[in-house]
Amino acid sequence: MLRDRRFLALLFVSFLISFLNAPSYALLPVYVEADLARSPLFAAGLRSTFLILGGVIALVAGRLADRWGPKRVYVVGTVGPLIAGAIFLTGDPASLALLCLGIGVTTGFDSAGGQSYLISVVGAKRIGIASAGYFVGNTLGTSLGNLFAGPIADAHGYGHLGRLVIAGSVGLILVAGFILPNVEAHHPEIKTAEPRASLRARREVWFLLGLRYLPTCYWGAVTLTLPLLIYRLTESNAAVSTFSAVTLAIAAVCQIATGRLCDQIGRWRPIFVAATLETLSALGLALYADSITGIYVFGILAAASAWSLSTTMPGLLQLVARPGEQGRLVGLAHFAWSAGMLTGNLGAGHLIDINPAWPFAISVGLMLGALLCGVGLYRCHRSNAT
Repeated sequence: MLRDRRFLALLFVSFLISFLNAPSYALLPVYVEADLARSPLFAAGLRSTFLILGGVIALVAGRLADRWGPKRVYVVGTVGPLIAGAIFLTGDPASLALLCLGIGVTTGFDSAGGQSYLISVVGAKRIGIASAGYFVGNTLGTSLGNLFAGPIADAHGYGHLGRLVIAGSVGLILVAGFILPNVEAHHPEIKTAEPRASLRARREVWFLLGLRYLPTCYWGAVTLTLPLLIYRLTESNAAVSTFSAVTLAIAAVCQIATGRLCDQIGRWRPIFVAATLETLSALGLALYADSITGIYVFGILAAASAWSLSTTMPGLLQLVARPGEQGRLVGLAHFAWSAGMLTGNLGAGHLIDINPAWPFAISVGLMLGALLCGVGLYRCHRSNAT
Protein backbone atom coordinates (compact mmCIF):
# COMPACT_ATOMS: atom_id res chain seq x y z
CA MET A 1 0.00 0.00 0.00
CA LEU A 2 2.83 2.41 0.85
CA ARG A 3 4.23 1.78 -2.64
CA ASP A 4 0.97 2.74 -4.32
CA ARG A 5 1.57 6.09 -5.98
CA ARG A 6 -2.14 6.88 -5.99
CA PHE A 7 -2.47 6.45 -2.22
CA LEU A 8 0.71 8.40 -1.45
CA ALA A 9 -0.38 11.26 -3.71
CA LEU A 10 -3.76 11.33 -1.95
CA LEU A 11 -2.06 11.54 1.46
CA PHE A 12 0.16 14.42 0.34
CA VAL A 13 -2.67 16.45 -1.16
CA SER A 14 -4.99 15.87 1.81
CA PHE A 15 -2.22 17.06 4.14
CA LEU A 16 -1.73 20.27 2.16
CA ILE A 17 -5.45 20.99 2.01
CA SER A 18 -5.78 20.63 5.78
CA PHE A 19 -2.62 22.64 6.49
CA LEU A 20 -3.91 25.60 4.47
CA ASN A 21 -7.49 25.28 5.70
CA ALA A 22 -6.50 25.19 9.39
CA PRO A 23 -6.78 28.95 10.15
CA SER A 24 -10.32 29.15 8.76
CA TYR A 25 -11.48 26.57 11.30
CA ALA A 26 -9.56 27.36 14.50
CA LEU A 27 -9.30 31.13 14.17
CA LEU A 28 -12.53 32.07 12.38
CA PRO A 29 -14.63 32.43 15.59
CA VAL A 30 -11.76 34.28 17.29
CA TYR A 31 -11.27 36.57 14.26
CA VAL A 32 -14.99 37.37 14.21
CA GLU A 33 -15.06 38.20 17.93
CA ALA A 34 -11.67 39.92 18.34
CA ASP A 35 -11.30 41.83 15.04
CA LEU A 36 -14.91 42.29 13.93
CA ALA A 37 -16.52 42.63 17.38
CA ARG A 38 -19.27 40.18 16.41
CA SER A 39 -20.99 37.56 18.57
CA PRO A 40 -20.26 33.82 18.66
CA LEU A 41 -23.66 33.28 17.07
CA PHE A 42 -22.52 35.36 14.08
CA ALA A 43 -19.44 33.14 13.72
CA ALA A 44 -21.69 30.08 13.95
CA GLY A 45 -23.87 31.57 11.23
CA LEU A 46 -20.86 32.02 8.94
CA ARG A 47 -19.83 28.44 9.47
CA SER A 48 -23.39 27.29 8.87
CA THR A 49 -23.35 28.73 5.34
CA PHE A 50 -20.51 26.50 4.18
CA LEU A 51 -21.69 23.54 6.25
CA ILE A 52 -25.15 23.57 4.67
CA LEU A 53 -23.86 24.04 1.15
CA GLY A 54 -21.00 21.59 1.66
CA GLY A 55 -23.45 18.85 2.63
CA VAL A 56 -25.73 19.52 -0.33
CA ILE A 57 -22.87 19.77 -2.82
CA ALA A 58 -21.37 16.51 -1.49
CA LEU A 59 -24.49 14.69 -2.69
CA VAL A 60 -23.90 16.00 -6.20
CA ALA A 61 -20.12 15.50 -6.00
CA GLY A 62 -20.59 11.87 -4.92
CA ARG A 63 -22.71 11.16 -7.99
CA LEU A 64 -20.12 12.86 -10.20
CA ALA A 65 -17.35 10.75 -8.63
CA ASP A 66 -19.26 7.57 -9.60
CA ARG A 67 -19.70 8.84 -13.17
CA TRP A 68 -16.49 10.75 -13.95
CA GLY A 69 -13.98 9.33 -11.47
CA PRO A 70 -12.86 10.69 -8.08
CA LYS A 71 -9.81 12.69 -9.23
CA ARG A 72 -11.75 15.33 -11.15
CA VAL A 73 -14.06 15.84 -8.20
CA TYR A 74 -11.20 16.00 -5.70
CA VAL A 75 -9.19 18.56 -7.68
CA VAL A 76 -12.16 20.95 -7.54
CA GLY A 77 -11.99 20.62 -3.75
CA THR A 78 -8.40 21.88 -3.69
CA VAL A 79 -9.68 25.38 -4.51
CA GLY A 80 -11.17 25.57 -0.99
CA PRO A 81 -8.07 26.83 0.90
CA LEU A 82 -7.69 29.72 -1.56
CA ILE A 83 -11.19 30.91 -0.70
CA ALA A 84 -10.61 30.20 3.01
CA GLY A 85 -7.55 32.47 3.03
CA ALA A 86 -9.61 35.29 1.57
CA ILE A 87 -11.97 35.37 4.58
CA PHE A 88 -9.22 37.08 6.61
CA LEU A 89 -8.92 39.88 4.06
CA THR A 90 -12.40 41.34 4.44
CA GLY A 91 -14.48 42.53 7.39
CA ASP A 92 -17.63 43.02 5.35
CA PRO A 93 -20.39 40.62 6.48
CA ALA A 94 -21.81 40.18 2.98
CA SER A 95 -18.38 39.35 1.54
CA LEU A 96 -17.71 36.91 4.36
CA ALA A 97 -21.01 35.15 3.66
CA LEU A 98 -20.21 34.84 -0.05
CA LEU A 99 -16.77 33.45 0.69
CA CYS A 100 -18.26 30.91 3.11
CA LEU A 101 -20.63 29.82 0.34
CA GLY A 102 -17.59 29.25 -1.87
CA ILE A 103 -15.93 27.23 0.89
CA GLY A 104 -19.10 25.14 1.14
CA VAL A 105 -19.03 24.24 -2.55
CA THR A 106 -15.38 23.20 -2.50
CA THR A 107 -15.73 21.36 0.82
CA GLY A 108 -18.38 19.10 -0.71
CA PHE A 109 -16.07 18.26 -3.61
CA ASP A 110 -13.10 17.78 -1.27
CA SER A 111 -14.85 15.32 1.03
CA ALA A 112 -16.75 13.32 -1.60
CA GLY A 113 -13.80 13.22 -3.99
CA GLY A 114 -11.15 12.43 -1.39
CA GLN A 115 -12.98 9.59 0.33
CA SER A 116 -14.22 8.14 -2.97
CA TYR A 117 -10.61 8.17 -4.20
CA LEU A 118 -9.48 6.42 -0.99
CA ILE A 119 -12.14 3.69 -1.20
CA SER A 120 -11.35 3.15 -4.88
CA VAL A 121 -7.58 2.64 -4.53
CA VAL A 122 -7.44 0.64 -1.26
CA GLY A 123 -8.69 -2.91 -0.73
CA ALA A 124 -10.96 -3.97 2.13
CA LYS A 125 -8.15 -5.76 4.01
CA ARG A 126 -6.13 -2.56 4.38
CA ILE A 127 -8.86 0.05 4.53
CA GLY A 128 -8.42 0.53 8.29
CA ILE A 129 -4.80 1.65 8.25
CA ALA A 130 -5.31 3.44 4.93
CA SER A 131 -8.20 5.42 6.42
CA ALA A 132 -6.02 6.25 9.41
CA GLY A 133 -3.29 7.52 7.08
CA TYR A 134 -5.79 9.62 5.15
CA PHE A 135 -7.29 11.19 8.26
CA VAL A 136 -3.89 11.58 9.92
CA GLY A 137 -2.85 13.61 6.88
CA ASN A 138 -5.84 15.82 7.58
CA THR A 139 -5.20 15.90 11.33
CA LEU A 140 -1.48 16.64 11.16
CA GLY A 141 -2.06 19.19 8.43
CA THR A 142 -4.59 21.00 10.59
CA SER A 143 -2.35 20.67 13.65
CA LEU A 144 0.74 22.12 11.97
CA GLY A 145 -1.32 24.75 10.20
CA ASN A 146 -2.68 25.95 13.53
CA LEU A 147 0.78 25.89 15.06
CA PHE A 148 1.93 28.43 12.47
CA ALA A 149 -1.32 30.37 12.08
CA GLY A 150 -1.74 31.62 15.66
CA PRO A 151 1.70 33.24 16.04
CA ILE A 152 1.45 34.74 12.53
CA ALA A 153 -1.92 36.28 13.37
CA ASP A 154 -0.59 37.62 16.69
CA ALA A 155 2.58 39.06 15.15
CA HIS A 156 1.42 40.33 11.74
CA GLY A 157 -2.38 40.34 11.78
CA TYR A 158 -5.08 38.34 10.07
CA GLY A 159 -4.58 40.05 6.69
CA HIS A 160 -0.97 38.83 6.42
CA LEU A 161 -2.09 35.33 7.40
CA GLY A 162 -4.78 35.33 4.70
CA ARG A 163 -2.33 36.38 1.98
CA LEU A 164 0.08 33.58 2.92
CA VAL A 165 -2.73 31.01 2.74
CA ILE A 166 -3.79 32.25 -0.70
CA ALA A 167 -0.22 32.03 -2.04
CA GLY A 168 0.14 28.47 -0.77
CA SER A 169 -3.24 27.49 -2.20
CA VAL A 170 -2.23 28.41 -5.74
CA GLY A 171 0.67 25.95 -5.47
CA LEU A 172 -1.64 23.30 -4.01
CA ILE A 173 -4.02 23.41 -6.99
CA LEU A 174 -1.15 22.97 -9.45
CA VAL A 175 0.45 20.14 -7.45
CA ALA A 176 -2.82 18.22 -7.05
CA GLY A 177 -3.62 18.32 -10.75
CA PHE A 178 -0.14 17.08 -11.60
CA ILE A 179 0.60 14.29 -9.06
CA LEU A 180 -2.80 12.63 -8.56
CA PRO A 181 -3.18 9.66 -10.94
CA ASN A 182 -6.57 9.09 -12.53
CA VAL A 183 -8.95 6.54 -11.02
CA GLU A 184 -11.69 5.05 -13.14
CA ALA A 185 -15.32 5.55 -12.15
CA HIS A 186 -17.03 2.47 -10.75
CA HIS A 187 -19.85 0.89 -12.72
CA PRO A 188 -20.90 3.97 -14.69
CA GLU A 189 -23.47 1.87 -16.51
CA ILE A 190 -25.63 1.53 -13.36
CA LYS A 191 -28.55 3.90 -13.46
CA THR A 192 -28.63 6.62 -10.84
CA ALA A 193 -32.18 5.86 -9.67
CA GLU A 194 -31.37 2.29 -8.68
CA PRO A 195 -28.66 3.00 -6.07
CA ARG A 196 -30.60 5.98 -4.70
CA ALA A 197 -33.72 3.88 -4.14
CA SER A 198 -31.74 1.09 -2.48
CA LEU A 199 -29.99 3.55 -0.16
CA ARG A 200 -33.30 4.97 1.13
CA ALA A 201 -34.77 1.54 1.75
CA ARG A 202 -31.95 0.00 3.81
CA ARG A 203 -31.85 0.18 7.61
CA GLU A 204 -28.09 -0.13 7.80
CA VAL A 205 -27.74 3.09 5.81
CA TRP A 206 -29.87 4.98 8.35
CA PHE A 207 -27.88 3.57 11.27
CA LEU A 208 -24.67 4.56 9.47
CA LEU A 209 -25.95 8.10 8.97
CA GLY A 210 -26.96 8.31 12.63
CA LEU A 211 -23.49 7.18 13.66
CA ARG A 212 -22.10 9.94 11.46
CA TYR A 213 -24.55 12.69 12.42
CA LEU A 214 -24.84 12.46 16.22
CA PRO A 215 -21.13 12.47 17.17
CA THR A 216 -20.58 15.27 14.65
CA CYS A 217 -23.17 17.41 16.46
CA TYR A 218 -20.98 17.13 19.54
CA TRP A 219 -17.80 17.78 17.58
CA GLY A 220 -19.39 20.85 16.00
CA ALA A 221 -20.06 22.23 19.47
CA VAL A 222 -16.48 21.45 20.53
CA THR A 223 -14.85 23.19 17.56
CA LEU A 224 -16.85 26.37 18.11
CA THR A 225 -16.84 26.64 21.90
CA LEU A 226 -13.40 25.46 23.01
CA PRO A 227 -11.40 28.08 21.01
CA LEU A 228 -13.67 30.80 22.39
CA LEU A 229 -13.50 29.53 25.97
CA ILE A 230 -9.70 29.31 25.82
CA TYR A 231 -9.43 32.79 24.29
CA ARG A 232 -11.70 34.28 26.97
CA LEU A 233 -9.61 32.68 29.69
CA THR A 234 -6.18 33.57 28.20
CA GLU A 235 -6.77 36.42 25.67
CA SER A 236 -4.21 34.82 23.35
CA ASN A 237 -4.54 33.58 19.74
CA ALA A 238 -1.41 31.51 20.24
CA ALA A 239 -3.04 29.70 23.18
CA VAL A 240 -5.98 28.78 20.96
CA SER A 241 -3.89 27.51 18.06
CA THR A 242 -1.44 25.69 20.38
CA PHE A 243 -4.30 23.85 22.06
CA SER A 244 -5.65 22.83 18.67
CA ALA A 245 -2.22 21.70 17.49
CA VAL A 246 -1.56 19.61 20.61
CA THR A 247 -4.98 17.93 20.62
CA LEU A 248 -4.84 17.10 16.92
CA ALA A 249 -1.30 15.70 17.19
CA ILE A 250 -2.45 13.35 19.95
CA ALA A 251 -5.54 12.49 17.91
CA ALA A 252 -3.29 11.54 14.98
CA VAL A 253 -1.55 8.89 17.11
CA CYS A 254 -4.94 7.50 18.13
CA GLN A 255 -6.04 7.39 14.49
CA ILE A 256 -3.07 5.23 13.52
CA ALA A 257 -3.78 2.87 16.44
CA THR A 258 -7.46 2.70 15.50
CA GLY A 259 -6.69 1.94 11.86
CA ARG A 260 -4.33 -0.89 12.77
CA LEU A 261 -6.84 -2.33 15.22
CA CYS A 262 -9.59 -2.24 12.62
CA ASP A 263 -7.45 -4.30 10.23
CA GLN A 264 -6.31 -6.72 12.94
CA ILE A 265 -9.40 -7.33 15.12
CA GLY A 266 -12.23 -5.85 13.08
CA ARG A 267 -13.89 -2.47 13.18
CA TRP A 268 -16.66 -3.02 15.73
CA ARG A 269 -14.75 -2.95 19.01
CA PRO A 270 -12.77 0.19 18.03
CA ILE A 271 -16.07 1.86 17.07
CA PHE A 272 -17.72 1.17 20.41
CA VAL A 273 -14.62 2.10 22.44
CA ALA A 274 -14.20 5.40 20.58
CA ALA A 275 -17.90 6.28 20.94
CA THR A 276 -17.82 5.48 24.66
CA LEU A 277 -14.74 7.66 25.26
CA GLU A 278 -16.33 10.47 23.26
CA THR A 279 -19.37 10.27 25.54
CA LEU A 280 -17.12 10.53 28.60
CA SER A 281 -15.34 13.56 27.13
CA ALA A 282 -18.67 15.34 26.68
CA LEU A 283 -19.52 14.67 30.32
CA GLY A 284 -16.11 15.96 31.44
CA LEU A 285 -16.41 19.18 29.43
CA ALA A 286 -19.88 19.77 30.82
CA LEU A 287 -18.43 19.59 34.34
CA TYR A 288 -15.20 21.57 33.72
CA ALA A 289 -16.03 24.08 30.96
CA ASP A 290 -14.67 26.93 33.11
CA SER A 291 -11.26 25.36 33.72
CA ILE A 292 -8.23 25.47 31.40
CA THR A 293 -7.05 22.16 32.86
CA GLY A 294 -10.45 20.57 32.35
CA ILE A 295 -10.67 21.89 28.78
CA TYR A 296 -7.24 20.46 27.99
CA VAL A 297 -7.90 17.03 29.52
CA PHE A 298 -11.36 16.44 28.13
CA GLY A 299 -10.77 18.45 24.95
CA ILE A 300 -7.87 16.15 24.11
CA LEU A 301 -10.05 13.13 24.88
CA ALA A 302 -12.80 14.54 22.65
CA ALA A 303 -10.44 15.09 19.72
CA ALA A 304 -8.76 11.69 20.09
CA SER A 305 -12.03 9.76 20.29
CA ALA A 306 -13.84 11.80 17.63
CA TRP A 307 -11.08 11.41 15.08
CA SER A 308 -10.68 7.73 15.97
CA LEU A 309 -14.37 7.20 15.29
CA SER A 310 -14.04 9.07 11.98
CA THR A 311 -11.19 6.75 11.01
CA THR A 312 -13.62 3.84 10.94
CA MET A 313 -16.01 5.61 8.55
CA PRO A 314 -14.41 4.79 5.14
CA GLY A 315 -14.34 1.12 6.13
CA LEU A 316 -18.01 1.27 7.11
CA LEU A 317 -18.84 3.01 3.84
CA GLN A 318 -16.96 0.33 1.93
CA LEU A 319 -18.82 -2.34 3.91
CA VAL A 320 -22.31 -0.91 3.39
CA ALA A 321 -21.96 0.36 -0.19
CA ARG A 322 -23.11 -1.81 -3.07
CA PRO A 323 -21.51 -1.73 -6.55
CA GLY A 324 -21.95 1.62 -8.25
CA GLU A 325 -23.04 3.59 -5.16
CA GLN A 326 -19.77 4.27 -3.31
CA GLY A 327 -19.60 7.90 -4.32
CA ARG A 328 -23.28 8.46 -3.56
CA LEU A 329 -22.96 6.91 -0.11
CA VAL A 330 -19.83 8.98 0.60
CA GLY A 331 -21.75 12.10 -0.41
CA LEU A 332 -24.71 11.15 1.78
CA ALA A 333 -22.40 10.52 4.74
CA HIS A 334 -20.79 13.93 4.23
CA PHE A 335 -24.25 15.48 4.12
CA ALA A 336 -24.92 13.90 7.54
CA TRP A 337 -21.56 15.22 8.75
CA SER A 338 -22.39 18.73 7.52
CA ALA A 339 -25.81 18.62 9.15
CA GLY A 340 -24.18 17.52 12.41
CA MET A 341 -21.57 20.27 12.30
CA LEU A 342 -24.30 22.81 11.53
CA THR A 343 -26.46 21.63 14.43
CA GLY A 344 -23.53 21.65 16.85
CA ASN A 345 -22.24 25.04 15.72
CA LEU A 346 -25.58 26.82 15.82
CA GLY A 347 -26.64 25.19 19.08
CA ALA A 348 -23.34 25.95 20.80
CA GLY A 349 -23.25 29.50 19.40
CA HIS A 350 -26.63 30.14 21.00
CA LEU A 351 -25.94 28.40 24.31
CA ILE A 352 -22.35 29.40 25.09
CA ASP A 353 -23.29 32.84 26.42
CA ILE A 354 -26.17 31.38 28.45
CA ASN A 355 -24.16 28.60 30.04
CA PRO A 356 -21.00 27.20 28.39
CA ALA A 357 -21.61 23.77 29.95
CA TRP A 358 -24.98 23.25 28.24
CA PRO A 359 -23.69 22.29 24.76
CA PHE A 360 -21.63 19.51 26.31
CA ALA A 361 -24.36 18.30 28.63
CA ILE A 362 -26.74 17.94 25.69
CA SER A 363 -23.98 16.17 23.75
CA VAL A 364 -23.88 13.39 26.34
CA GLY A 365 -27.38 12.39 25.22
CA LEU A 366 -26.40 12.66 21.56
CA MET A 367 -23.47 10.33 22.07
CA LEU A 368 -25.65 7.76 23.82
CA GLY A 369 -27.84 7.85 20.71
CA ALA A 370 -24.73 7.29 18.56
CA LEU A 371 -23.89 4.19 20.57
CA LEU A 372 -27.37 2.84 19.88
CA CYS A 373 -26.89 3.49 16.15
CA GLY A 374 -23.63 1.56 16.30
CA VAL A 375 -25.40 -1.38 17.90
CA GLY A 376 -28.11 -1.26 15.23
CA LEU A 377 -25.55 -1.16 12.41
CA TYR A 378 -23.67 -4.10 13.93
CA ARG A 379 -26.86 -6.15 14.15
CA CYS A 380 -27.76 -5.35 10.54
CA HIS A 381 -24.29 -6.47 9.46
CA ARG A 382 -24.56 -9.72 11.40
CA SER A 383 -28.01 -10.35 9.96
CA ASN A 384 -26.84 -9.72 6.37
CA ALA A 385 -23.82 -11.96 6.85
CA THR A 386 -25.90 -14.97 7.97
